Amino acid sequence: MVTIKDVAKLAGVAVSTASNALNGKYGVKPETQRRVMEAARQLNYFPSPIAKGLVTNSTRNVSIVVCGPSACELIANPVTFDVMTAIATELGGRGYHAMLSIVRMEEEEEAVSRIILSRSADALILIGTQRSDADLARLLEASAIPSLVVIRGIAGDHAFAVSIDNHLCGYMATRYLLEMGHIRIGFVGATPGLGLAEERLNGYRDALAEAGIAFDESLVVEGEYDQQSGLNGVRQLLRQSPRRPTAIFAANDLMALGAMEALRQEGLRIPEDVSLIGCDNIPNLHLLRVPLTTIAIPFAEIGRLAAKKIIGTLEGTDRLPDQSVLVPELRIRESVKRLE
Repeated sequence: MVTIKDVAKLAGVAVSTASNALNGKYGVKPETQRRVMEAARQLNYFPSPIAKGLVTNSTRNVSIVVCGPSACELIANPVTFDVMTAIATELGGRGYHAMLSIVRMEEEEEAVSRIILSRSADALILIGTQRSDADLARLLEASAIPSLVVIRGIAGDHAFAVSIDNHLCGYMATRYLLEMGHIRIGFVGATPGLGLAEERLNGYRDALAEAGIAFDESLVVEGEYDQQSGLNGVRQLLRQSPRRPTAIFAANDLMALGAMEALRQEGLRIPEDVSLIGCDNIPNLHLLRVPLTTIAIPFAEIGRLAAKKIIGTLEGTDRLPDQSVLVPELRIRESVKRLE
């Protein structure tokens, strides 16, 4: 059976150097790593992850758990895809393996607990969880492995997070609509207990207050951050509001797409009758019949930072903050009309 000693001999390096090269550790010269990898390929040598784990007490596996009301829809969400791709690319480049689990909301706690207790992975990254902040904290506070949540923050010191300034997302979107002359602004995406949604709603409220406009509960509806809930939310908004809003802020782009369909079904034009702004900047919004104005979030950067935080924590080289918060940007297109 071929061993790492055989690889080291063929490459002309020490066994420790061959091991470091195969594990993607720092300090190995590119030319040395190339020779080691070529020797391993020639000898058809594949390190046993089980054997390596017994020796090093490390699997070099990072478990990515994708969770939502409908996990299949979530995995197809461009936001989830961008984040996962960035995480997997960064992990792979450093010799780690991304293990993907796709679970429904009711399966999340069992899946997370199983990963933590089995030690099948060295770390855990959660994407899409819609648990309340308190419930998420309870789930992760006893974790024996580093745990990280992406896109949303998490209170306390029991887990890391790489997120966006969600309050600023809500504020920027609403502020732009106000600057365009809109006063009656609807909000789709209120979800009590979900920090991300509450922060975007608070940003909306603060922008209104700054402009001297009273908060109107009839202009706010809940949403589950998928396309169908955007459609349902706009229908509800149009029914319950005494006067039709001149603009709507859908708290993510998928709900904005649903909002577009709802407005079309009601015979309302965008932006002539109702202006619309989203949040996320998912791909191809500029190709819509009415290109969508939105708040852009750097999801690929979120994924890269998440992977770097986990790798640094596992290797003892971490210099990143436990809670990283990125800043969004406004992308102006054609779905918002200026009111004179």
